[in-house]
Amino acid sequence: MRKRKAQVTRRATAKKKANRGQRFASVNLSNINWKLITFLSLIIIPLLLVAYGLHWIKQPENLRIKSVEVQGDLKNLDRSSLQPIIEPFAKTNLYLLDVKSLEEEIEFNPWVYSASLTSVWPNKLVVKIREQDPIAFWGKEGMINEFGEIIDVNLPNQRGKLPMLYSPFDKGREMVEGYLKIRKWLKDFPVDIVEFTEDARGSWQLKLANGMRVKIGRKEHERRLRRFMVGYRNRLVGQVETIDTVDLRYTNGFAVKWNKKAS
Repeated sequence: MRKRKAQVTRRATAKKKANRGQRFASVNLSNINWKLITFLSLIIIPLLLVAYGLHWIKQPENLRIKSVEVQGDLKNLDRSSLQPIIEPFAKTNLYLLDVKSLEEEIEFNPWVYSASLTSVWPNKLVVKIREQDPIAFWGKEGMINEFGEIIDVNLPNQRGKLPMLYSPFDKGREMVEGYLKIRKWLKDFPVDIVEFTEDARGSWQLKLANGMRVKIGRKEHERRLRRFMVGYRNRLVGQVETIDTVDLRYTNGFAVKWNKKAS
């Protein structure tokens, strides 16, 4: 009888240990935060994908630029002249393209006022050009754009069609403003202005389309020119071919220098 009791005790003890192990396993599983694991998965996996994508696109051989389009109303600038500038920069992809440096290189071309780049994914680059708009010649070399900036370009076929401005002080904007004022003061004058210059002393001078030169001086520009218009209509209009220079730098009138035809 004692042996039987011992067997019952061993069986009960073994069963008790098995039940305790099951409860322990159940407790461990219930302690896992599945919400946290899911949340971390939603963050880590996308981050890994982004990191891989960035690594992939940072390789110049991936998604290389396949086409470059130059846009803009270009009248004097040859699009093909920009190709040697753009080509070295375009040997990569849009992500690695040095946009700022390329824009600066393009703007070194004297006919380019500004350049801006637009990326058209995955592999197209659009270069938008604003061309310089010369409104006058600057001395014998160079021209002035619409903003009064002196630019290193030349349009020989426009000589005689566009006016020539010049100052030894490179005051492009001020000279443009002065020229526009003179045109306003002389709006009813029958002869075009072909040259407007300023000397080292700041004295203004005009050359008219009929060859006449007009010395305005450093002050009272508007009053002197209005007086000149009256005198031109009343006294000079019939003698234009014999006049070399009209000097307005007098208090109550002007002086006339006659050319060789008058002698």
